[in-house]
Amino acid sequence: MTNSGSGDRRRKKNRTQVLMYTAFVLGAAMLLSAFVIVAANEMFALMKPDYSAVIEIPENASVGQVAGILKDAGIIKHPNLFALFVRFSTDNVRFVAGKHEPSAALDYRALVRMLTRKSSYRETVTVTIPEGYEIKQIIELLAAKGVCSREELSEVLANHEFESGFVKDLKKGEVTRLQGFLFPDTYEFYLNDDPARVVNKFLSNFEKKFTENMKQRAGQLGFSVHEIVTLASIIEKEASKQDRALISSVFHNRLKNKTYPYLESCATIQYALGERKERLTIEDTRVDSPYNTYRNKGLPPGPIANPGLDSLEAALYPEDTDYLFFALQEDGTHKFSKTYEEHIKKPNLNPTRE
Repeated sequence: MTNSGSGDRRRKKNRTQVLMYTAFVLGAAMLLSAFVIVAANEMFALMKPDYSAVIEIPENASVGQVAGILKDAGIIKHPNLFALFVRFSTDNVRFVAGKHEPSAALDYRALVRMLTRKSSYRETVTVTIPEGYEIKQIIELLAAKGVCSREELSEVLANHEFESGFVKDLKKGEVTRLQGFLFPDTYEFYLNDDPARVVNKFLSNFEKKFTENMKQRAGQLGFSVHEIVTLASIIEKEASKQDRALISSVFHNRLKNKTYPYLESCATIQYALGERKERLTIEDTRVDSPYNTYRNKGLPPGPIANPGLDSLEAALYPEDTDYLFFALQEDGTHKFSKTYEEHIKKPNLNPTRE
């Protein structure tokens, strides 16, 4: 009985050892498989993000240094694996010193090719477009910053076929056809950039900012997106930061009013004149132009500037008022009135009605 019990214990011990060994082998195999998957993804860029970064490689940089630089920039995750790949797959590798802009979506072989050739980096410039800038001002600013030439940019603005649904149907031929849709913001462009790429960057930003909810709200108000952008551009040029929604209420009320169907916006007169005056005259309000909202009912044919988000929101969400008039004050603010009799009693830097 004793010998039999001892044998059972030995057999149980052996089975336990076999199970532990098997579990160890399986665990090691799973870890190895996981490593192989990670390594394969890293080396062959199977599922890597399309992310790029500017790096600078010093003179006579070693493989280890370059691997560390790529890791710090977020281009690779495993510098030792990259260094191992370089040492076993290439002979006498020499990385080119200078700035490069590699993408995390590149596999190791493509990364090595890029970094051993002439620097791929392109100089960039940051440009801030103020709210309310007109297209001609944007052209001048981009040209002055070295982004594009005036001629190339003007040609693209007038005639290029853009995919954005907001501008797809706008008539070609005029440099100003995209007025209102070049969203004011801070951008980074390449020096001597492709003008179509530059304009697409503006349009893409507008598409992000002008949400589906905003589009639906425009429809609820009975406006197209183009009409809302037109109204927002007038608000942008007329209002101060504090009274956008109030200015918007006046224009909305005018658009629905049979007695005062003219917007009478001095900003549209300035646009029609093609020059900026400190103060307009009654004579200026007689200018023959479809943008003369003293002479033409309703909205002008299109935007007069490129409005920012606050003005777009003000156009969509005006204050609920009965105001039909506003008077510009010396300090840049406005006083509002419900009747013409009230209005003419208030100081006003804008022309009065005839």
